[in-house]
Amino acid sequence: MQKLIRCNNCNKLLAKGIFQKIEIKCPRCKRLIQYERATSSIPQGAKNEQTHRALDRRQT
Repeated sequence: MQKLIRCNNCNKLLAKGIFQKIEIKCPRCKRLIQYERATSSIPQGAKNEQTHRALDRRQT
């Protein structure tokens, strides 16, 4: 999923893409923008453990 990074000061679009961490200086207002994506709480490769139980009336 692509992320759009805009300057917090002048709202200029600075970057568009997929990244973990980025640091950009806005060419318009000269502010430094830092963005770091939060890490996922589910490790990559973890299996999605779903149970295959029938729903009872309390779960509907």
